[in-house]
Amino acid sequence: MTEESKATGGKERRRFPRACFNRLVSVEGNGQLFTANLEELSEGGLRLEAAWLDPEIKNITVRVPLRGRYGLVDHCQLRGRVVRRRGEMVGVKFRRMLPRHKLQVRDYVWRSRPHY
Repeated sequence: MTEESKATGGKERRRFPRACFNRLVSVEGNGQLFTANLEELSEGGLRLEAAWLDPEIKNITVRVPLRGRYGLVDHCQLRGRVVRRRGEMVGVKFRRMLPRHKLQVRDYVWRSRPHY
């Protein structure tokens, strides 16, 4: 049971399944470019380890390398809004996503999760 599901009485509130990513990605916010460790990824958002992120930055773009058509890597530009900060962890909810990027994220999550 996740910490969030414990806080809501055992009910999972997330709409989309997520997968661990654990890789450095490029992040842009307020015209500044940084790197951060992408911890989790889902169709609805992501979680970054980004202690450096200024609290004033609300909207960010994260460039995530995902396998696209024909096995080629596509650097998906995922735009979102910072919705949660807990220590060095930053939660981002996606605003808009290109359909091909949505499919790539969905495919990555599906391939990364255990299937019983």
